[in-house]
Amino acid sequence: MIDQFFRLLSMFVMLFNMCNQSDFNRQQCMKDWDVWLYPELVKGWDLYTEKEKPYQREKEILEDINN
Repeated sequence: MIDQFFRLLSMFVMLFNMCNQSDFNRQQCMKDWDVWLYPELVKGWDLYTEKEKPYQREKEILEDINN
């Protein structure tokens, strides 16, 4: 439990650092959250709760191409 808390905290710190590297990054991080942030949070939650497997969508695309 405490390990998961620290993992979440480190992810927030990494996002904060990435968004504050430059003025351009800061401007891009502050807009269009519905395009880049929320879908990735949903995808991360689905991976965490094992509703989806890592690279599942890519595997399905490759299977469609090969069949």
